[in-house]
Order: sequence, then structure tokens, then C-alpha cells
Amino acid sequence: MKIYVDYRERELVNLLREKFREIEETNLKVGDIVLTFDDYAVILERKSAPDFIESVRSNRLWEQLLKMVKTEEIFGKPVERRILLLHGSIRELMLYEFDERLWASLSGAFMETVYVYGVPIFFIEDDRAVPTFIRILVDREKRKANESLPKERWFRKRLSEIPEKDEKIYLLSSIPGIGNELAKNLLRHFGSIEKIAIASIEQLMMVDGIGNKKAEQIYNIFH
Repeated sequence: MKIYVDYRERELVNLLREKFREIEETNLKVGDIVLTFDDYAVILERKSAPDFIESVRSNRLWEQLLKMVKTEEIFGKPVERRILLLHGSIRELMLYEFDERLWASLSGAFMETVYVYGVPIFFIEDDRAVPTFIRILVDREKRKANESLPKERWFRKRLSEIPEKDEKIYLLSSIPGIGNELAKNLLRHFGSIEKIAIASIEQLMMVDGIGNKKAEQIYNIFH
């Protein structure tokens, strides 16, 4: 992975060099930061709160977003993702406690950015948070976490969609506190759901990863 940073972002370059090796300053035609991976790239546009508000008022924001969206390839890599980083406090810029007109304008701008241009917005405190944000982003990109489905604890398949050999694991993992790994351990130890159902608390505790509390929980489910 390599990071390209616009040469005008000197302070940001210094911060990034503390955490990353492959950094190159260059004259970026689009965005402020570009991350290149083996077969794709990610473009990040960075704005402070005052700059964001001014760019909305001057319509410069839409020109920049459109340019990002139209950029399909950069540094020889197809662009996979485009991100807008917004940092600083908008509230500190208000003259009064609450400026309804300003927030109405910003709400519309946020929705336009996300829904119309398809560019997600991430809020960070200041430039010091950029290296951390990029570190987490890079880690998730390498693990393909940004393209995965929700984890099973949030999204579960219907029983009819599961292969027959996995039905037992699915049923056991549905017990509160019992995930896939413990379900596999139980089946490996007992061989069937029937034997798990008639096992004592002491017998259940012999399974790897099953303590007294979980053993009692499983026991109470079947008795």
C-alpha cells in the first residue's frame, strides 16, 4: 500500500510519515490523499468545517465531488472508493446557540453528498486523527471488511437456506451466548444434538470453551 499526498498538505505529510513508510508528495489533480493497493485506489478529500461551509456556499464542493466521481482511474489503478473527511467543530463557527438556516443548508449538503454523489462523509477531530483514520481504513481494506456482509450476530439466514450438514451448528448457535465456534465444539464432543440435550451440567463443562454459566444456560434450554 502506498499513500500519495498533495504537496500543499505539508503538516499532514509530516503526521503521516510518523506512521507510514510509503508516502509520496505530489500534485494531485483530485482529492488530497490517495491510497493505492495492489489492484485499486481510494481517494480522500479533506475539508475543515469552515472550508466545507464555504465550499457549499460557493458551489465549489459540487465541482470537487463531481471530479472525484468522474475519476475512474488514478496512478494506474481503478478507483474503488471515494471518501470525504470533515474535521473541526461546526458549532464553534456559529454566532448564536443554534443557527437553523445554517444547519438546514448543511443537512441538505450532507444528503446531497451521500445520496446523489455516493460519497460517504466521515467526521474527525483534526489533522492528528487523519493517520489513525487511514490506519483503520487500510486495515479494513486489506481484510475486505468494507465489502463484507453484516456479521452473523446481526444477520442470520433462514434455516431453509442453510446446507443440511450445517443445520445442527445453526440451531445450536442460535442459543444466546453460543456462537458458531462453541456450537462446533459441542457437536464435536457429543456427536449429536440429542446427546447435548440429555447431558448434565458437569458433562457440558467438559467441552472446550464451556464454563459453568454457559453449561447451566444450555442445560436449562433443554430441561
